[in-house]
Amino acid sequence: MTRYAVYAADDLVLTMRDEPGPITSTAPPPPGGTPVLHPFLSAAARDATYEDQLADLLADSSDFGEFVERLREAGFIVERER
Repeated sequence: MTRYAVYAADDLVLTMRDEPGPITSTAPPPPGGTPVLHPFLSAAARDATYEDQLADLLADSSDFGEFVERLREAGFIVERER
């Protein structure tokens, strides 16, 4: 499992792992709600300002590598954590 941090300039906007799992929002889930599960990544939004844009980029991606590429093309900085 590899972890990544996604930044808009100096602001952390998303943390993610390259494995299937939950995607969590900055907003709390509704009562009784369950996290959305994704087939190729696990992620947690860190800044509500960017959630819609990140969701759109993810929806247009067919795998983790393509998502990272789309993030970078959109101007985000993607850093692999050690």
